[in-house]
Amino acid sequence: ARAFSAPSRQIQRSLSLPTSALCLGTSSSKRNMSLVLRAAGAVSLPAPRSGRSAGARKSSHRRRASVRCAAVHVKFELEGHPDAKVVGGHPSLGGWNADGGVKNGDIITIEGGGSNTIEYKWVDGDAWEVRANRVLTLPGVADPESSVALAVRDRSPVWSTPSAPPTRGNKDEFKGWAPAPTQENSSYQSPEGPRWEEPERAYQEPAARYEPPQQQQTFVSAPGSSAPFRDQNGGRYADGKPPRWFTDSIVYAIQTLGFCGCEGPPGQFIEGERLNMLVTDGWLDHVARLGATVLYLGPLMKTSADLGHGYDTADYFQVDPRLGSVATLRRVVDAAHALGIRVILDGVFNHTGLDHFAAQDVMRNGRNSQYWDWFYAKEDGNGGATLKGWEGHHGLPELNHDNDEVKQHLLDCGRFWLSNEGADIDGWRLDVAHEVSPAFWSEFAAACKETKSDCALLGELMHGDYNTHVGPGLLDSGTNYQLSKAFWSSLNDHNYWELQHSLQRDDDMYGNLTMLNFLGNHDQCRIHSRLTNAEAHYKLAACVLLLSKGVPCVYYGDEVAEMGAPGGADGDLAMRRPLDLGNALQRPEAVAAVKTTAELMWLRRGHSALRDGDSAQVPLAHSNCQLSFARVHGSNGAVAVVAMNNESSPARVRLPVAQKCGAKDGTVFVEPLNGNEEIRVSGGELVVELPPNGFRVFTHGQ
Repeated sequence: ARAFSAPSRQIQRSLSLPTSALCLGTSSSKRNMSLVLRAAGAVSLPAPRSGRSAGARKSSHRRRASVRCAAVHVKFELEGHPDAKVVGGHPSLGGWNADGGVKNGDIITIEGGGSNTIEYKWVDGDAWEVRANRVLTLPGVADPESSVALAVRDRSPVWSTPSAPPTRGNKDEFKGWAPAPTQENSSYQSPEGPRWEEPERAYQEPAARYEPPQQQQTFVSAPGSSAPFRDQNGGRYADGKPPRWFTDSIVYAIQTLGFCGCEGPPGQFIEGERLNMLVTDGWLDHVARLGATVLYLGPLMKTSADLGHGYDTADYFQVDPRLGSVATLRRVVDAAHALGIRVILDGVFNHTGLDHFAAQDVMRNGRNSQYWDWFYAKEDGNGGATLKGWEGHHGLPELNHDNDEVKQHLLDCGRFWLSNEGADIDGWRLDVAHEVSPAFWSEFAAACKETKSDCALLGELMHGDYNTHVGPGLLDSGTNYQLSKAFWSSLNDHNYWELQHSLQRDDDMYGNLTMLNFLGNHDQCRIHSRLTNAEAHYKLAACVLLLSKGVPCVYYGDEVAEMGAPGGADGDLAMRRPLDLGNALQRPEAVAAVKTTAELMWLRRGHSALRDGDSAQVPLAHSNCQLSFARVHGSNGAVAVVAMNNESSPARVRLPVAQKCGAKDGTVFVEPLNGNEEIRVSGGELVVELPPNGFRVFTHGQ
């Protein structure tokens, strides 16, 4: 399932799932399975199971017969060219017409039957690819009742502007086809299937520490401004916004050590490849079915002996032995990529742990240490030194980011894990980024983008003005702590005035940024413990998180109604315990929560105004107990209207969509979560009946 054609490389990844689980169709399958076709063979990812121990299991690959399946859902991607389109010899590609085509990142559906190949090219504005037509060979699977989801990622096009379009393919190619369906009648199904077969990968642990490339990052300044911005061919928008895949993403966050059941002083745990449980226990399959597109893994580098919580790094170039090795992480990243899931890691670059080699040297040798200036050190009177700890924590010595050797050490780390020598990750979440100078993050961003031009850099930002750390030449995004409280407290207090005020403040101050929104995380009380009526109000919290502007992030376990609050015997570990997904889904409240979460994720992914984290959010109406807003896409005119009711009785709301969104009388909206039932604008308004403690969503356009 892989084709190579110089100078570009085309990678085809297919995932066989019941279409109801993927929400890419309405047919069903008797067998729930996940099949990833790779060059090395097939990788099947299993259902979550109870009592499963972590560790690697290897088995021989079994190749499946090539049988035509019901439909193929194809997503075309061209790295570094977010505005490019695919044109080609199939009707769903718009023929060989540069004015039509399929936008980079969009999904089309090809019904079964017809040829197994399709010819296509990329077009960017008036420029066509200069090369022979690309040829996509469609996969087949053994289960004819399944559909196949295929991601095609192309690279390195060479452009020109020919006087005539390229050679056409067969005009009768794929007579049966359908446009990409919207999310409709979706229902989350827990994956089944007992087998995981590990992909073969030619990987060996590096014999020496990573040596980064020597090229220098270059920037181009916008006219009239000294601020740098990256060229759109480098994987970002021309105006310096984040890479498109991140702006359109849904993030699923896992606190790695706690999730794997080994957070704490490392001596208390045996070493092992616990990280494999993301594959062997069906978690990647769960993330894919849920609808998330990015996996954020909490810190997993080798930690120090005294703390072992992940934020006390001992070696920036090793995976903690409790989790496995670099090769273990590579296997997990490969499996995630095969499912169309990007991976970002937690980078703790503000401070180290006490076992970091430089910290050890300074504490032993004091001012005589060659690393004296790496930290904020004070001589202890015995020839050694003490180190200033982050926020007074002795075990977390702060790094001096003005030291050139410190900067080089951290830049090398950033590049290593993004590279093929590392784990081929797709970006970084950067711990306490607000406490590190923007000047350092500018250098870090340049180094990372040099290694992987479309990587995403997400800063943990709690305090201050987000604009100082996020923007062109800096970080791509930040954690939106200043908005998160209103998502849940407005429900507890039945006070949507608070939520509307917070949304308006966020737009006024940070409307030019793409921020990461969340209900909870590894440091925060879980949302089901935070809400005073979680059974009634989780769906509303999830609705505003997953359908609002910005990039949503769901913390593992929240989608299955897990509880956890700080202050008890477990402290913060209460929010990052291991989770048996199979057992969790035996609880009715977990099933209800996961269905709601999956419906909302696939709804977001299926409509451009919701999917694009930068689409405008327009307030429509609000009171204590009802709040409505519209998401309006910036270029294609698509509109999504979201209306919520947090009281225990029905409510009627009148939404001025003509005044606020330009929707004229007679404009038809459909309700994707209600069989696409139609509602029309009348008198400049949509008149909507809201259920108790519920929401409704109406969409216009795609």
